[in-house]
Amino acid sequence: MNRIEKHLVPRRRIVNQLREAGFEVTQVASQRGYDLLVNGQLRVALRVSFPRYRSHTVTARGRRYVYRYRSWHFNFHHHGKINDKYTDVFVCVGLESHRRSEQAVFVIPWEAVTGKTFSLLAGQKPYAGRYARYRDNWATISELLAERNERDPARETSLAEVA
Repeated sequence: MNRIEKHLVPRRRIVNQLREAGFEVTQVASQRGYDLLVNGQLRVALRVSFPRYRSHTVTARGRRYVYRYRSWHFNFHHHGKINDKYTDVFVCVGLESHRRSEQAVFVIPWEAVTGKTFSLLAGQKPYAGRYARYRDNWATISELLAERNERDPARETSLAEVA
């Protein structure tokens, strides 16, 4: 499966899920830096990952230990830079390679991102890191839309006309 096919599987599911929740969803060209436009105003970038094994080396008391961790890795940056706000929310989808089913979905607003990447380790305990509160938190999209409409009620129509 190539990069484009890997991306299309969850994209269709997410589009359908958002439409079923009552949102208007438009798919946009990938050159824009985001994948979906929700209600004509909220830019959504999808990040899709299959699990990989990553090595981690630790030296303790002169002995070297090498561990291999199964993890999903998501990039928030473009070519190493995260200066310009190119999206409003990231939807990070961790897929199981053999089933292509969703293992984990995180709906993370741009403002919550603190680094260039996000690694989700597959451990025995559930993820409890910085982005834990965004796991399956689809309400993030409603909250961001509500904030925008509160700040500028005219914005909804003007952005819809532009798109």
